[in-house]
Amino acid sequence: MPMIQTSSARLPDPEALQKPVVLCVDDDLAVLSSLRRLLRTEPYEVVTTSSPDQALASLLRQPVSVVISDERMPERSGTELLAEVRERWPGIGLVILTAYPGGEAMIRGLEAGIDLLLSKPWEGEILRSAVRDLIERGSRARGCFGPGGGEGDDLDDWDLGGAGG
Repeated sequence: MPMIQTSSARLPDPEALQKPVVLCVDDDLAVLSSLRRLLRTEPYEVVTTSSPDQALASLLRQPVSVVISDERMPERSGTELLAEVRERWPGIGLVILTAYPGGEAMIRGLEAGIDLLLSKPWEGEILRSAVRDLIERGSRARGCFGPGGGEGDDLDDWDLGGAGG
């Protein structure tokens, strides 16, 4: 007969054991493939979809740490999608990728509450670092600390160019 051992030690929170989920939304399948390749070595589950509506459905099914979205898509813009995500799930990190950067895209992004706007083609290490920092920031907001102990806020230290710094 197998023995069952009990311990007074607390088991980790099951949510803390799950890999963070990064949801990528773009109507261009080649871009989704590039994002999957870029993030494959990171400790995340990468979910991709070509539809903003499918992205919202995915958010209802599973917890997501970061959403990376294209700006120009047929169904709705990335900023419209991310504004809804920000309203419904305020703790999720939000990133816009756009081939048309500029003042108008920045204003829409600010209004949507995005965390980062990157132009296509993006710099891989900047995007990887941003995702890492947004996941860590979200973990800190929920009271969870990953490797790095929760110190610093690297996103605030970046100089991504553009007006004002």
